[in-house]
Amino acid sequence: MNKSVQIHQLTSGISFGDAISNHIVDTKKALNDAGYESEIFCEAIPSLDFGHRIYSLDKYEQEVSSSNNILLVHFALYFSEQLVAWLKHLPDQKILVYHNITPHTYFYGVNEALYDAAKRGRKQLQILSSFIDTAIGDSSYNCNELRDSGWQAVYRLPISFDTERYETKPSSKIIKWGEKRANILFVGRVAPNKKFEDLLLTFYYVKNIVLPEARLVLVGSGQGMEPYANYLQAIIKQLQLKDVHITGHVSMAELVAYYRTASVYLSMSEHEGFGVPLLESIYFDVPVLAYKSSAVSETLGGQGILFTEKRYQDIAELIGLIINDTKLKQKIVQNQRQTLSHFSYTTFQQKLLKIIEEILNRSKTATTQ
Repeated sequence: MNKSVQIHQLTSGISFGDAISNHIVDTKKALNDAGYESEIFCEAIPSLDFGHRIYSLDKYEQEVSSSNNILLVHFALYFSEQLVAWLKHLPDQKILVYHNITPHTYFYGVNEALYDAAKRGRKQLQILSSFIDTAIGDSSYNCNELRDSGWQAVYRLPISFDTERYETKPSSKIIKWGEKRANILFVGRVAPNKKFEDLLLTFYYVKNIVLPEARLVLVGSGQGMEPYANYLQAIIKQLQLKDVHITGHVSMAELVAYYRTASVYLSMSEHEGFGVPLLESIYFDVPVLAYKSSAVSETLGGQGILFTEKRYQDIAELIGLIINDTKLKQKIVQNQRQTLSHFSYTTFQQKLLKIIEEILNRSKTATTQ
């Protein structure tokens, strides 16, 4: 490999703990460990301490940019016109890293700014392909979307699942709260594509027919989704549902505690570009029941319990069966564990470096022709 090449990363925004930011950090580590000089550059510098040095676009353009560089451009929603123009004139070899964009229709009447950004982002994906010729997707689902948008050179690179992040001491308060009860867990942003209403409707049957003492624990921020959150509260009130806990944003200690006290993980989501909480559930030995949509089956490696129809009462009875049948639960958990090996740091680094080597060789061949 040509270690004289620098491989940097660009993102419009970054924050502590979210899946894309974790992926960027893991990528930097993989490149640095392989001997490449690699830093993170951001359009909007985070106001809070991120734990890693983040540099401005001005610094990149003035001190770093070079035709010898590779710039990994992370794309998950919409770039400002200024950022697109800035990218277009850079001499660096650019590679798009696509994290998927939730279809804009899910945000209609909920968050108009996000509706517009998602809609424009989809169109922008095609525009970016006019001056960036290579892209990476972290799932086959994302790769297929890239091809549908006109991208020709597309590589698949699943994320690195860093188990060390979850070795945080769990919240003792939540551990105590979660003991001796059946806890049905879902982790994700309170957004319409996650289909929280289907979780509530399933829980109605769990609570009234299968497991009267069960709790539904919904972990995730609802910021910017207030109309949808109000709709969910109306469902809870109409169905007279008790023991529904919507936590909002939580700390890592709290998140670990919720996983450690979960009896099953239930996903009704209709759109996942990847789905990191699925892997988190596997890591914590929580049996997964999930609606088979988008990249869900691929992330799970065909493990867990997948269903293609949302028959709420049937799913509720299945939840009860898994919770009450220890041998069945252990079998599901045991089968799930093999999935994590596909997302190890070593596997991720090897695949990343192989992609980089292929791209460099391709560029070298094109230059000599």
